[in-house]
Amino acid sequence: MRQAQSDRPRLRTRAFRPHPTAGAWEAAPRFEVRARRNPVAATLGFLFGAAWSILTFPFRLVFGVMALLGRLTGVAVGFTLMVVGMALGAGPFFLIGIPIFLVGLLLTMRSLG
Repeated sequence: MRQAQSDRPRLRTRAFRPHPTAGAWEAAPRFEVRARRNPVAATLGFLFGAAWSILTFPFRLVFGVMALLGRLTGVAVGFTLMVVGMALGAGPFFLIGIPIFLVGLLLTMRSLG
C-alpha cells in the first residue's frame, strides 16, 4: 500500500546480476523517479505557502531588525570593553584589564559569528 505524500524515488535493486559486457557483478541500486504529481495539490500548496509568507513577513522583518540591532550592540559594547581592557592592561591595572579585554573579545566574536 502506497502513501499519498511519499514522493521520494523508489529503490529498485538488481542484486548481483552479471554485467553484460565485462562479466563483473553489479550490486549498484537503480533509482526510478515518479514524475506525476497532483496539479491541484501543487497549486494549493503554492497558494498556502505564498499566503503564509505574506502574513509572516512583518514579523520576520521586525525580528530580523531586532536581531541585527542586538548584534550591532554586542559589537559596540565588546569593542568598547576591548579598548578599556587594553588601556587598563597597559598601566598598573593589568590584572583587571586583561580579563575585561578577554570578555570584550569574546562578546565581539560572538556578535560577529
